[in-house]
Amino acid sequence: MTRASVWQSALLGLALLLPACTTAPVDEPAVPVMAAPAEGVRLGVLVTTLDGAPVFAKRETERFIPASNTKMFTAAAMFHFVTGLQTPDPSIATSLHLVPGEGDAPPSLVLTGGGDPAVRDGADCVEDCLRQLADAVVARGIFQVGDIYADDTAFPHEPWGMGWSWNNLPFYFGASVSALTVNGNALALQVVPGSAEGEPIRAVWAADDDLLGISNAAVTGAPGSEQTLSLARWPGARDVRLSGSLPADAAPRNYFLSVDDPARSAAERLARLLTARSVTIEGVIKVRSRSDAPLMGTELSRLTPPPLLDSIAYSVKDSDNLFAELMLRHLARATGGEGAEDGLDAVNAMLDQAGISRAEVELFDGSGLSPYNRITPAAAVKFLRWTSAQPWGDAFRATLPVGGQDGSLARRFRNTPLDGRIFAKTGAVQGVNALSGFMVAASGETLVFSVIANDRPADAASVIPVIDSLLLQIAAAN
Repeated sequence: MTRASVWQSALLGLALLLPACTTAPVDEPAVPVMAAPAEGVRLGVLVTTLDGAPVFAKRETERFIPASNTKMFTAAAMFHFVTGLQTPDPSIATSLHLVPGEGDAPPSLVLTGGGDPAVRDGADCVEDCLRQLADAVVARGIFQVGDIYADDTAFPHEPWGMGWSWNNLPFYFGASVSALTVNGNALALQVVPGSAEGEPIRAVWAADDDLLGISNAAVTGAPGSEQTLSLARWPGARDVRLSGSLPADAAPRNYFLSVDDPARSAAERLARLLTARSVTIEGVIKVRSRSDAPLMGTELSRLTPPPLLDSIAYSVKDSDNLFAELMLRHLARATGGEGAEDGLDAVNAMLDQAGISRAEVELFDGSGLSPYNRITPAAAVKFLRWTSAQPWGDAFRATLPVGGQDGSLARRFRNTPLDGRIFAKTGAVQGVNALSGFMVAASGETLVFSVIANDRPADAASVIPVIDSLLLQIAAAN
């Protein structure tokens, strides 16, 4: 099939997809009919070859909210500017320092974060575990301590990105950004209906996650009744409020909620680990700020973080917002800055080198949770083609989710011709779905694409099947 005939076939497919398009002549060979997206949905598409030859295009120069497609720019900038991504960087590690007490007072501890997003404290943790720091205290024969200081001053205090919505902040995907991070700054809560209508529902924290209070006004509804359960935590509050109802025959529901003050929560977790090891804590937990006088102490122990490459891959494959935001701050530090704005300046410098203007890609955070972000499908494709020509291009592509195989694409394209042959970043926020990356067409040729849907009404059907069907048809036609 010639490129021109492929183009004609693709245009016919779009005519079937979008009623506003001009329909193809009736004697054109038809492609499989796809369901049209819901009324009001704005869909932008560009597909090209690696060398830029057009394959399919519609509204490709319009600006769209990209959602987590934003992460591919943050990740690429890390590859572009940061060296040593494959080896652990001790400078980002979480560490514990010992500060002598005055007179006969016991020493205090300073828990210091360096921006490692991967620290855990669960019983199943094998490496980069908070308990290793507690073990180091006991190994030094220390069984009495004064205060525990939580120090996350390695980064400026910028807990949230620009434009982040208050209703996202209580949940794990809106977790506060902090240089001192444990368990993704999130807590697991399971909600179970009572045994009979009218009984309170049961809300139970996972082991050691009871760092927030629970205000529970939710009740059990009749079997088969409407589920109206609502969870809320106002910014700054240290309790989760439950209201509404959960049917008596409903399955348990799991929620992952953010902590309000990650540094304090990390110190609280450390205090519990120390207490479990028979260490007496005589003082209180104190959170340090950049304006506090420095504490002169000696390093007691330092965790070994995973290579930043692992964190980049996790942020992209699993679309983790916190990891992406921390990568933005590491990017800032690697380029002579320190905060989110400096990280975005580095991303923009990379985009300048790729020949992409702020009208084409305009970003306000590193993860895509900001509704202020805008990109065009044309710019996304141009950028992805540019990455493929960089020395780090293959490593970057390896971080993208693989259709039917892993990450946020594990359940999409499974058992289709694109299973294992599409490598792309997903994106989803309210009213938005995006998918941009690379796919191997039926001919074996690699195509570069970006499909972004905006303005989907809240009660409309998902646009994901429309996106996937379009890409499958284009891959089959090429």
